[in-house]
Amino acid sequence: MEKLEKLPKHIAIIPDGNRRWAKKRMMSPWLGHKKGTESLESLGEVAVEMKIPYLSFWGSSKDNLIKRPKEEVDFLLKLFKEEFLKLSESEKIHKNEMKINILGSWQEQFPEDVKCSMEKAMKNTENYDKYFFNFFIAYSGTDDMVDAIKKISELKLKNPEIEIDRKIIKGNMVAKDLPPVDLLIRTGGEPHNSDGFMMWDVANSQFVFLEKLWPDFTAEDLKEATVEYSKRERRLGK
Repeated sequence: MEKLEKLPKHIAIIPDGNRRWAKKRMMSPWLGHKKGTESLESLGEVAVEMKIPYLSFWGSSKDNLIKRPKEEVDFLLKLFKEEFLKLSESEKIHKNEMKINILGSWQEQFPEDVKCSMEKAMKNTENYDKYFFNFFIAYSGTDDMVDAIKKISELKLKNPEIEIDRKIIKGNMVAKDLPPVDLLIRTGGEPHNSDGFMMWDVANSQFVFLEKLWPDFTAEDLKEATVEYSKRERRLGK
């Protein structure tokens, strides 16, 4: 692969199209979710290979786990339990010193056995700081912003001298420890954001929208999107 002069520091992915992928194959929709998890480790390997320290995934919204059929939700919870347990013990994750972060309201919504698996993945990787594998689960970007405003309002009441600036807004959001998103990739052919996904951090992002459904997305697709990013000129208002 050609050497790229301009690489993103943080790539975020909205992996859309699992259920449509399954429907095309006359399969149960949750089997699309299962297929969609198979490339996670290989995408992490690409991030390491290309020296991209932050890779973030939209895992599910709050509504996904409330409004979808019970059978599908039960399968998703089982999938989260299995996949995070697998990641917690992954030789590649530990070899590459990838820290796993899980952000969102999952601790409020998920049963104990699922939470234990997710907490184990974070605990087993908490001391790593080379690469960061971030999952937004039971997450709402809109709620994230509302909650941040409420926290800042409370701080302001206690200390009227506090100046409300970019730093204080960022510091009260779920992704406070993550850098801004340089490149946002969305699969599935629908060019839009999802419930304000990382809305503060994608303000100056480059976007790549792909027709390909998420289960068909490969490590090569991630490389190609990164190459496209490297060729774009970022003016940032100049």
